[in-house]
Amino acid sequence: MNRAQLPELVRLRWRMVRSERVRLGLLLLAALLPGLLCGAVIAGQLAPRGASLDTTLLAPTAFLGFAVLALVAPLAAGGGNELFPPDQLVAFPLRPSTDFAASLLVAPLNLAWMSQFVVLFGVTSFVTAPGRGDYGLGLALVTTLVYVSVVTTAGQAVAWAVIGVRQRARGRQAVWLLAAAIAVAAVAIVRYHAGRAVLDRSPTAPVVHAVLSGGNEQLGPWLSCTATLAALLVVFVRVGNRTCAWALRRPGDGHRSHESRPRQRRPDRKGELAALLQVDRANVWRSAPLRRGLLVLTLVPGLVAAGAALEWASLAVVPALVTAGAGLLFGVNMFCLDAGGATWLASLPCRPRLAIVSKIVVLGETVVGSALIAAIAGSLRTQGSPTAADVAALLGCVVSCTMFVLATCARLSLTRPGRAELRGNRDTPAPPAAMAVYSIRLATVTTLIGLVFGQAARLDSWLVPAVFTTAITVLGGLSLARSLRRWDDPASRASVVAAVSSG
Repeated sequence: MNRAQLPELVRLRWRMVRSERVRLGLLLLAALLPGLLCGAVIAGQLAPRGASLDTTLLAPTAFLGFAVLALVAPLAAGGGNELFPPDQLVAFPLRPSTDFAASLLVAPLNLAWMSQFVVLFGVTSFVTAPGRGDYGLGLALVTTLVYVSVVTTAGQAVAWAVIGVRQRARGRQAVWLLAAAIAVAAVAIVRYHAGRAVLDRSPTAPVVHAVLSGGNEQLGPWLSCTATLAALLVVFVRVGNRTCAWALRRPGDGHRSHESRPRQRRPDRKGELAALLQVDRANVWRSAPLRRGLLVLTLVPGLVAAGAALEWASLAVVPALVTAGAGLLFGVNMFCLDAGGATWLASLPCRPRLAIVSKIVVLGETVVGSALIAAIAGSLRTQGSPTAADVAALLGCVVSCTMFVLATCARLSLTRPGRAELRGNRDTPAPPAAMAVYSIRLATVTTLIGLVFGQAARLDSWLVPAVFTTAITVLGGLSLARSLRRWDDPASRASVVAAVSSG
């Protein structure tokens, strides 16, 4: 039955995408992925194979990294991603298998998943040396594709299991204790340089062996491991369906405990802007997905950068990626913080411009705070002392990426507003398709900015990063000024309030 339901859900979601730009972006994204995979395979075959590069370490690291991403990504999103919010489908009798299939369908819309998928194909092509045979590369890529399907399905099954466990207070405590234990183990592995030992005992080692066997056209070992992976895929699909059904049936106590929690009246703020800032900050922290996103966004990139022991010039890329993620938390639709209260807030006797200024300030605090925490965490194991050019490049990257994210998010919030309550654990400020387009748009530009500042840091002159920072800041300020003038228009302001409050 889910085979009949899922196409109808996808067709309905496609009709709800009213923006031609978003539709075009999704079509380009769907057409771009096969091209990127082909390009990664060709690049892997043509890349020089130096004696100093340990391919036996490269492949297990890449395969294990993708497995970790497939498990962490849905957990960071609060569980299985959905085509529709649950409250929009209450009247429709959807099967749990349809919900699980929908979560698998939207998993590739994650930019990190997509980029790591392309990298994994490139690594497979690289470790499969050219000239080994007629079909060795094809066998290796088939194993990689089946492996990607297995770990992605397993990640979604684990995410739905976590959703069910977190319905009760003890379950939430157990999940946090498990997350803390995993974080401590990761820090210990990095601290005591046990990464090689972990990779040697990694469950992905047989998969890498099967990939290499397929590349060498050794059909026996390749067929054995690939068939095992295919059987695991079937098992995880069935387990995922059962887990999703269990999680959806399980009653929760989070809403009851949240509503019964005693409240204290916050002290009054002097001034209109201070009062609006207080409301917007409270709206950020009231939302479970925003709180969880802030935690993941500030800790994970910094810990990864610290584990990689990046040099100062390369550290500039870390805040660039973090700022893009911070903008995706709520910035691409910043007025969704008000949700159903947008109409009431818009009727307050204060200057209209203060409403958007407050949102921009809160978003700026979120972006800058996340980027600085990630940069500081990443600098803990950086070798040597930073030069003036390194510091200027790092701070310039934070400022420049923040201005770009603020300018882009302000424009998107005014031109593409939408209703999002941000109450559920998996709520997002925009539909999955729009979020995929927004993530590519933000991450691509911020990554390029980070790479530019990384190269500027190698010039040993603080003046070059300062010039780049000034230019990008001025352009971002001009864009913000245009957004403010657009908000001053009563018709534009009314359309945004109507879209956010009533959909």
